[in-house]
Amino acid sequence: MSDLNFRPGNPRRVVFYGFIALMILILTAGFYNVQVLQENVYREKSEKNSIKVLTEIPVRGLIYDREGVLIADNRPSFSLYIVPAQAVPQTYQNLSAILNLPIKELKKRVRRTRRFQPVKIASYIDRKTLAILEENKLDLPGLEWKVEPRRNYQYEHGFAHILGTLGEIGEAELSRKPGYEPGDMVGKKGIEKALDRYLRGRKGYKYVQVDALGRMVGALESENNSPPYPGHDLYLTIDSRLQLYADTLFGERNGALVAIDTRNGEILTMLSKPDYDLSQFAEAVEPEVWRQLMADTLKPLFDRATQATYPPGSTYKMVAAVAALNEGIITPEWTVNCPGYLRIGRRTVRCWYAKGHGKISLIAAIKNSCNVYFYNLGLKIGIDQWSKYSQLFRFGKLTGIELSTEKPGLVPTREYYDRIYGKRGWTRGMLANIAIGQGELLVTPLQMAQFVMILADSGYYYQPHLTRVLVDRITGEVTQINRPRLQVKGIDNKVFQFIREGMREVVAGGTGWRAGVWKIGSAGKTGTAQNPHGKSHSWYIGFAPFEQPEIAVAIVVENGGSGGAVAAPIAGKFLQRYFHYTGRFDYKAYRAYQRRLWELQREKARQDSLKAVGALAPEDSTLNLEEPQ
Repeated sequence: MSDLNFRPGNPRRVVFYGFIALMILILTAGFYNVQVLQENVYREKSEKNSIKVLTEIPVRGLIYDREGVLIADNRPSFSLYIVPAQAVPQTYQNLSAILNLPIKELKKRVRRTRRFQPVKIASYIDRKTLAILEENKLDLPGLEWKVEPRRNYQYEHGFAHILGTLGEIGEAELSRKPGYEPGDMVGKKGIEKALDRYLRGRKGYKYVQVDALGRMVGALESENNSPPYPGHDLYLTIDSRLQLYADTLFGERNGALVAIDTRNGEILTMLSKPDYDLSQFAEAVEPEVWRQLMADTLKPLFDRATQATYPPGSTYKMVAAVAALNEGIITPEWTVNCPGYLRIGRRTVRCWYAKGHGKISLIAAIKNSCNVYFYNLGLKIGIDQWSKYSQLFRFGKLTGIELSTEKPGLVPTREYYDRIYGKRGWTRGMLANIAIGQGELLVTPLQMAQFVMILADSGYYYQPHLTRVLVDRITGEVTQINRPRLQVKGIDNKVFQFIREGMREVVAGGTGWRAGVWKIGSAGKTGTAQNPHGKSHSWYIGFAPFEQPEIAVAIVVENGGSGGAVAAPIAGKFLQRYFHYTGRFDYKAYRAYQRRLWELQREKARQDSLKAVGALAPEDSTLNLEEPQ
């Protein structure tokens, strides 16, 4: 003090005490600002460090078929989480070694959350790995695990492309989907993706208090606490019995089968072959399994019902027939002579029946699938009318089914040909070719099933769909998405009736007779579509019963060859099974009829043989060919 010489009135003493007073004032103002003016800000920060939010994953909605048969449910699985505030460098090193994940990837996931908020780093941990983690728990501070639901599938085959797969949400999806968090499981394909917002349910949240080390010290009563809400249960329009039966009909063959209820647009069966075992995707897909699926030349991950596009072959001839009749270009009596071929300029195009059908009218041309008749018809119609009616029947457009993988196909137009070949670069031969369903024309099996539905009900149809009802598991509330009855306008009803009669003739004794169902009238059309990559594709489309249609089918068998020999028999067996399930087809009675018919044919052959050698008089040859009761 003596050195400072603090005598009363000394200027240095005044400065010193003034400085002390200023510091006290600044500190007081700072404390006031922190504790009073910004109380809410720092209280919120304090609570974030002392309150931990536990997320509870809801049970994903179950999936049933139209009759309530369970197709997909859930089973418990283990997921790993890290709390960043508790984790140390050794945690990441040990986890990287045990889980075979790069440290960089682990830290990248952790950076996406708050310090005390657990973040998922791995799903579907097997029990062996979980046991190892538990044994080394002391060396893994910050690690937590939870029991969460995972998908469980009742069938190994038949449903993969309908149901689709689940997977962890990606970075791009996070920015588009509010309410989702890193590590969430979402639908990636199929109906799981289309109806994810219904199936996933709502997460539950539980607030707990933690100490400075992030350890839970007690639960908190908070208005933000909420239990998880389970996802809606989904009832598909699919009949699992028909779906599985269709799978057996294809065997090792590839292709697709789509069956639609013409009365409401509900899809009864939608099969794509080959497919894959969905249980491989219920957990993290093994790298080797994924490589095999991707390398498979048959492309089992590719949905042939909605994604694959094919030339439809002769099944498309009805479009040309409708266009010609409705525009008055021809009458039903218009005939063409089929010698088995047709010359167009310097090119010769051939009918499938090399001997030729002779003089043939429209009904007979549909029944016998005469190419020469429809070559001539295509030339008379022209590209503009043909493409107009193709688009009227919804070709080249999406059907609007729930699946996001659907492709629109391709309907060539004058503008399309001008763009591809130049205004003088395309020929009349191309018109003849597309009239019989070849050339650049491409359709999906789903579009063909929709086309048959339109023909079956003379222009009326419903949007094809897979969702029958959604049911809230808690309240029992049923959500049914009603779809209006639609119409293809501008086509005379008489034209539809004429085309339907031609299709009936196809099954009654034409190229599609193998698709017939005993005692139940039906109609259809076969097709054999040329394939530049191998054997022709086999097609059949049809509906039944003829008078009051209720089911429309479209079948394509890749590289199957003749539509009448391959696709039509599949359709016949499928329709038999459908009517058997509805109580209108008796397998036992049908087999008895077949045996009786075979016995009659054998007896007739024996009598014809005896008559040929004069051992039997003509009047002795009497057989009862009536169907057995």
